[in-house]
Amino acid sequence: MIRTVDTDVVVIAAAKFVQIGVEQLWVAFDTGKNYRHIEVHKIVSRIGTEKSQALAFFHAFTGCDTISFFSNSGKKSAWQAWQAYPEATDALHALCSRPPDVQKTVLETLERFVVPTYDRTSEHQGVDAARRYLFSKKSREIENIPPTAAALLEHTKRAAFQAGHIWGQCLVPKPFVPSPSAWGWEKFDGQWGVVWTTLAEAAKACYELLSCKCKKTCQGNCKCHRANMQCSSLCACDGQCYVN
Repeated sequence: MIRTVDTDVVVIAAAKFVQIGVEQLWVAFDTGKNYRHIEVHKIVSRIGTEKSQALAFFHAFTGCDTISFFSNSGKKSAWQAWQAYPEATDALHALCSRPPDVQKTVLETLERFVVPTYDRTSEHQGVDAARRYLFSKKSREIENIPPTAAALLEHTKRAAFQAGHIWGQCLVPKPFVPSPSAWGWEKFDGQWGVVWTTLAEAAKACYELLSCKCKKTCQGNCKCHRANMQCSSLCACDGQCYVN
């Protein structure tokens, strides 16, 4: 039995159940009127060994004490996406196993995993395409669209560092932990800080984020026309009309 008030410990217990090598593992969880016993062995039996071993990364990736959460997209929607996209299991599991880096194929799988957490019916494979569509065609606020691929990569690095290199070695007496500098963190004035993205700030680098609602040739009060800019995929015309 494990005694804890921390959800992270419950997740790690399920992820490491097979390695611990017991028939039953119980967690005495929380305090007061919320105190209860959680049967970890039943959780593992219910969701399967492969999925349970990938839980640590799933938990970190969707937000924990040291890793940020996705804006307006919680663990419930992420779990539903995982249920609908079981192919993500191998990618999640790989990032729990002390990966040397984040492979391109793994990141592509994670992009496809993230997209339906923001739009269940989306057929887009990548987050950049999905965020462009949701922003320009569905008029979603910036807080309600997926992160960029660049931001998702840094987020994935941090989650892999936490799940694979920290939690993944919880049974190792003297674990070797690599520098966080290769895993989405950077040292500022002696303190570790988050590297949110390697892209330049949009407001400074992308004046082209300006868009119009014109259905035909841009003219008159059209924003693109006044700025002497060519329409883009953000415009209602999808970039098919041009400045006169």
